[in-house]
Amino acid sequence: MSAISILVIEDDEAVVELLSAAFRDAGHLVRAARTLAEGRRLLEQANTDMIIMDRGLPDGDGLSLCLTLRKDSRFRGVPIIMLTGKDAPPDKVLGLRFGADDYLAKPFEMDELLARVDAILRRTCPGAVFLAGRLEAGGIVLDLPGRRVMVKDGVIDLTGREYELLRVLMEKAGTVLTREFLLGTVWKAQGGTVGRKTVDVTVMNLRRKLGDKGALIVAVRPDGYKMLPAGK
Repeated sequence: MSAISILVIEDDEAVVELLSAAFRDAGHLVRAARTLAEGRRLLEQANTDMIIMDRGLPDGDGLSLCLTLRKDSRFRGVPIIMLTGKDAPPDKVLGLRFGADDYLAKPFEMDELLARVDAILRRTCPGAVFLAGRLEAGGIVLDLPGRRVMVKDGVIDLTGREYELLRVLMEKAGTVLTREFLLGTVWKAQGGTVGRKTVDVTVMNLRRKLGDKGALIVAVRPDGYKMLPAGK
């Protein structure tokens, strides 16, 4: 299955880390921006299924971006949750009138935010194959909180590196991922400390352990690899 893509626009680093970890554990893809300008740039670069946005940002009020997006046909349907310290009733009313789908004041309970996110996504992304806490693709299931991989109800024993490689491939199913991208994401490699051949060997071992499901991971020469989306 494909994960849901969430854009967090928030300048508080601690909040960004908290949200990113929680959403990834729930099976979502997460990108983060610290300013309105960076948020606009990320929106232009890739598909976004939901926006979590603060109001008090370094380059302006998040409500201005919210209003702009509601006037843009490309982003009009993307749900927005305002996450802000402005918790007075008039502020909430203003946020909703400017186009926010929900408004949650800081400090907030993570469980409540996740519940609100899932409730909105059930309405706005009815065709999305998403289940909180896990990823699925062609019969492969990743239990994200438990870090387990299951195929045909059996648990597959993977190394930490193999698990992370599979997770990234499944999160970005259908997208070609270069060896350089995988080295930076899975191995956190910099300056050539790990070679491209390492990716090939790890993919080979991962395919072998997945059995016939390993065929879902295909080589795209000369660039890298991709996971075939469900049904392909």
